Amino acid sequence: MSPRTAAEPMTTLPFTPVLARPLPHTVTPFPNETLTSYFYRLARVNRSEPRIIRVPSRWLPCSLNDLELLEVLSGQPRVSLVWAIPELRRYAPHIARPPKNYGVLSRLACSHCTARSGSTIHIRVHVRGLYQNVCVRHRLWLTAGAGNHHQQINLRHAPEVVRAQIAINRLVRRHGEQFIADCYRECGRFWGEVDRRGIVRSEAVKTLSRLVNADHLGMPLRHEPISRFRQAARFPQLTRFTIFMASLVFRDPGTCSVEVTEKVIATEFERVFPFDYRPRSVTGPWLRSTLLDLLSRMEARARNLGFAEGAVVSDAKTTNIRRH
Repeated sequence: MSPRTAAEPMTTLPFTPVLARPLPHTVTPFPNETLTSYFYRLARVNRSEPRIIRVPSRWLPCSLNDLELLEVLSGQPRVSLVWAIPELRRYAPHIARPPKNYGVLSRLACSHCTARSGSTIHIRVHVRGLYQNVCVRHRLWLTAGAGNHHQQINLRHAPEVVRAQIAINRLVRRHGEQFIADCYRECGRFWGEVDRRGIVRSEAVKTLSRLVNADHLGMPLRHEPISRFRQAARFPQLTRFTIFMASLVFRDPGTCSVEVTEKVIATEFERVFPFDYRPRSVTGPWLRSTLLDLLSRMEARARNLGFAEGAVVSDAKTTNIRRH
């Protein structure tokens, strides 16, 4: 074979560096876990940092997306990663459709659910809406600024809070996540003003007293922020009010005037939520007009989501809301 001449070009294969290698220890993904949380747990069990395992090289770009990178690093099956971590579904829509509402709200997972999964590290999960507040299986309040698992409120002395979560989950299955999420947000703003004015508060005060006086996972409550307990105590009433407004949205369409409708809504509201005192001055007119305005916004939202007026008629259990 003759030696290569100087004019003949050199041909070599393209350089493709291996930037990602399987880590020594793997972590099983938690249902609805955030991508950041999974990277954090994977780094912790391997005594590393998330930024190091996520960007293997400072000067060589990594051509792998997050799903491909995690598949190499963790050794977990692609299907398991996609179903557990909603943010990865955009890379594999043929396995699971990307959700519309994930990526906005997140919170710590239930401490008991975390322990059952075998993880000793905090797990953050995606939340579909503000109405997701309670782990029904373990009866824990998970929302409202809980910074660690020890701040999750034990609801064994307030079963009505757990029943409220079950009721709103049933409402979500009936009318859809998007509508109930918007409805709950609007109703929450209104109910916050009702609570501030003290129109309907006695029931929530009793629930708050039971929550505060109870032991919290074996720890005293005197050093805990009271705002989370207030939100948990108000949750049953807010849930009933959301069910009440949803039943009005999907009622049979009437032909009465605005004045009569405003009076009917206020009367029905007082029947379901007995007042602690009789509103006077500007509070009474404010209550009636705000209720009507809230109902109008919810009906408009239902039409935008494709619900036909009067297409869904609430049954007796939803229309005749009872106090538990």
